[in-house]
Amino acid sequence: MTNYSQKRYEAENRMKKEKMRVLLDEHLPHRLRQLFSDPIEKEYSMKRGYKLSLIFPCFTLAVLLLFYIINPAPAQTTLPAEDIAEKALASTVYLEMKDTNDKTLGIGSGFFVKTNIIATNYHVIKGAAKGSVKLVGKHTTYNIEGVTAIDRENDLALLKVTVSGVNPLSLGDSDKVRIGETVYVACNPKGVKGTFSAGIISNRKDKNTKERLQMTASISPKSNGGSVLNKKGEVIGVSVSVHRSLDAQNLNYAIPSKYLKELLNQSKSTEPFSQEKQTVSAETYILWGNAKSKIGDYESAISDYYKAIQLQPEDAEAYHNMGLAKFNLEQHFDAIVDYDVAIRLKPDYARAYSNRGIVKAQLGRFSDAISDLDAAIRFDRELTSAYYNRGLMYAMLEQFASAISDFNAAIRLDPDFASAYLNRGVVKRKLGKYTAAITDFNVAIRLEPDAADAYLNRGTAKESLRQHVAAISDYNTAIRLKPNYIKAYYNRGVSKVRLGQRSEAKQDFQIVLRLAIKAGDTGFKVSAEKALRKLEE
Repeated sequence: MTNYSQKRYEAENRMKKEKMRVLLDEHLPHRLRQLFSDPIEKEYSMKRGYKLSLIFPCFTLAVLLLFYIINPAPAQTTLPAEDIAEKALASTVYLEMKDTNDKTLGIGSGFFVKTNIIATNYHVIKGAAKGSVKLVGKHTTYNIEGVTAIDRENDLALLKVTVSGVNPLSLGDSDKVRIGETVYVACNPKGVKGTFSAGIISNRKDKNTKERLQMTASISPKSNGGSVLNKKGEVIGVSVSVHRSLDAQNLNYAIPSKYLKELLNQSKSTEPFSQEKQTVSAETYILWGNAKSKIGDYESAISDYYKAIQLQPEDAEAYHNMGLAKFNLEQHFDAIVDYDVAIRLKPDYARAYSNRGIVKAQLGRFSDAISDLDAAIRFDRELTSAYYNRGLMYAMLEQFASAISDFNAAIRLDPDFASAYLNRGVVKRKLGKYTAAITDFNVAIRLEPDAADAYLNRGTAKESLRQHVAAISDYNTAIRLKPNYIKAYYNRGVSKVRLGQRSEAKQDFQIVLRLAIKAGDTGFKVSAEKALRKLEE
């Protein structure tokens, strides 16, 4: 090619490029006008769908290649729950901790965070002389070789266990967790079969100046130390049950993974367990007592609480739970003594005030009960049961406006509190607000479809509105759910009388009389006899 031809070729090329620039300027956004001078901007042109090949074919391949180099297909940010469960449970273990006499001191869950390193709660291993683990779905037992790091303040521990073929779970950023975010809990509470549950982060709270993530996913005591994962399958927390109290609300927490990351950085050589026998034994006795109370074995539970108190005399929780067991045995005065001690040891113990108030109410001391419930609410503004129980006290004292206010507060704190709706409806019915009462009874029934009391009270409200047939329908349901329900039979008899169904009403009152005699209920016996006499007239 001659010099002239070469110059002409270069000039034509420059003209083509200049023409291309004009087209870009006329038809593309300002960001795309830098196409040739700033390759990074080419990704924008592809996202917007401009077909550069139609304008300048020789650049098509280059642009496409650059796009795939600069912008690889985005990584999947979330995983199916099934995949997360499979991965998490494969790394989850059941822990059993024992003392020197082979007595079990603690049971919990844990999970691998590094090769041969398990994370769990400190309280699970506290005071133990030795321990072992089992993987989910495996019967093989592995001995725990020792402790590599402990964070007592955050209830975390790292343990050395040599197990081959287990992939550790990766840790996520707990600081990025948001309220409302979906989380999963993987644990191994029974030794072989693991459990996997879902929930959401409902709150972020400070417990003793350390942050905790409150969640709706279920946690049992044996689930303590399990992994709490986000939708990427990353660990964002360690599950922990913060209440030893029998009547505690079902509040479940996770210790943020940032504390676990800090502990991993402090991990050192393996050391033997440090035994703290008295504290652990007291804790264990309390947990045993709780388990026995939950199955109704209150006498044995009291024995366990007493042993815990002998080892740890300043444990307010032990006195509180022992008082609750005595209350269930109707040992009311002894229960009050235990609550008194619990409050002396822990002056801001809201639950102890609340439960002492209930005992006083059982003794007919309603004003004293309200004083205790006032204190409970003062120390814990979110103690739903205290508002609810104070509402009951106000209702018994016929202070109906105050009762409704407390039931409103209980419902605000727990929108699914069926009994609060039920009793608010009862108060409204007593105030003659029958339609409003029926609305509350409807909600109570929706939340607890097998609640016979809700049907009975709704029937009573309908009867007050002269909806006799509808009332009878509710009484029928109440009787089906509770076959010996004297009140339902009696009220149904009254409705049938008002409908002129005297023969059917007589049958109901005869059933009431029979049930009342059997139960020793003098009030209903007299009422049934009176109703039957009137029907004979």
